Amino acid sequence: MITDERRAAATTGSRPGPTTPRALSARARALTGRSRLRIVALLVVNLVGLLAFLWPFVLPVTPGVNENHANDGPVILAVLVICLGTVLFVELGRGGLGPKTVALLGVLGAAMVALRLPGFVLGFSAMFIVVLVAGNAFGPTFGFLLGAVGTFASGLFLGGLGPWLPFQMVAVGWVGMGAGLMPTTSWPVRIASLAAYGVVAGYLFGAVMNLWSWPFLTAGTAVDWDPTADAATNLRHYLAFYAASSFAWDTFRAVGNAVLVIALGRPLLGALDRAARRMRLEVSG
Repeated sequence: MITDERRAAATTGSRPGPTTPRALSARARALTGRSRLRIVALLVVNLVGLLAFLWPFVLPVTPGVNENHANDGPVILAVLVICLGTVLFVELGRGGLGPKTVALLGVLGAAMVALRLPGFVLGFSAMFIVVLVAGNAFGPTFGFLLGAVGTFASGLFLGGLGPWLPFQMVAVGWVGMGAGLMPTTSWPVRIASLAAYGVVAGYLFGAVMNLWSWPFLTAGTAVDWDPTADAATNLRHYLAFYAASSFAWDTFRAVGNAVLVIALGRPLLGALDRAARRMRLEVSG
């Protein structure tokens, strides 16, 4: 028996789509599988990042591990690259961000590389404006991917490969993820909240990045990490270390982020919003 769909297709010369319950069920299962794989990969990336920063505070400092994480840095980087590659592979298929958005990820990542060419000037880098506006425009998942992938690309092209790179990838990714959680309602609220977040993120980025070396750099000093002390004592030590070593530099980053968001946020966000509509991008979560 010829169904109504096939009869209409024969009349119009078009091919019927896979709209049977079985086809729809198979497509739904495929989309669910991709979504689960993406979620698992993102969870692994974030858990690896957390462990990379926090393991010295959980396990005693072992002989042979220096302040630059020369032993575990390459392993952490390999795990991050594999997980990020898995996420991008999933996104290229249906149900993910899609190939158009992955291409946009590459373009914005290239912009991060270009803006990082001058390096960190007094702790500030203009590449953060790309992460902030893109994360806010396309959501936390895109923001994290852009921050991590763009930082990795800048390390490859600018000679910034080293044991610090995986920590930077995670930290910048978290900046983009947080930007994706900021409100996108009216323009005044959107710009003000993103600028305020840029200030907070400027300080938090420096505070998180200092964690990767603090247990090793400060051994034997008054602000060192003491595995026998309680958490409150070690927190006081770290805050003293952070205030002395990074607070001033991070202030330049925090203020620079806010200034760029206030000055360029609206036109950049407007351009990304228009690009999303023109390319029919649907990015969420």
